[in-house]
Amino acid sequence: MTSPFNTHGSLSWHELTSTNPEEAIKFYSKVFGWSFSTLDLPHGRYYLIENHGANIGGITESLTPEMPSTWTGYITVEDVDEVAINARALGGELIYGPEDIPRIGRFCWIKDPTGAIIAAISYSPISKTEEG
Repeated sequence: MTSPFNTHGSLSWHELTSTNPEEAIKFYSKVFGWSFSTLDLPHGRYYLIENHGANIGGITESLTPEMPSTWTGYITVEDVDEVAINARALGGELIYGPEDIPRIGRFCWIKDPTGAIIAAISYSPISKTEEG
């Protein structure tokens, strides 16, 4: 079955890095009707965004207070490490990772030569079976 979680090049996840996750949750739950569940991760709480029972993204607190709240798209790739190497070779900047997320996969954040930020992720076989 084709899904954004197993199709190379697909936008599969949307993540908000927020200066105030609780306020963002209140806002988006009322604007879009989203619900949220909480995961406790090593860096702090992570809020899964659920839409009609499907996980579509997450909200996390910004680890750098000077960084404004920002949405980032995650692109599914076959090999995050290869994407990170290629991005740097093509003039991009690796700003985070590659790093493993237990039971989810491996990801990195890339800044392209124009300054835009995007994330790449390779999902683990376990997370692909837990979609939705």
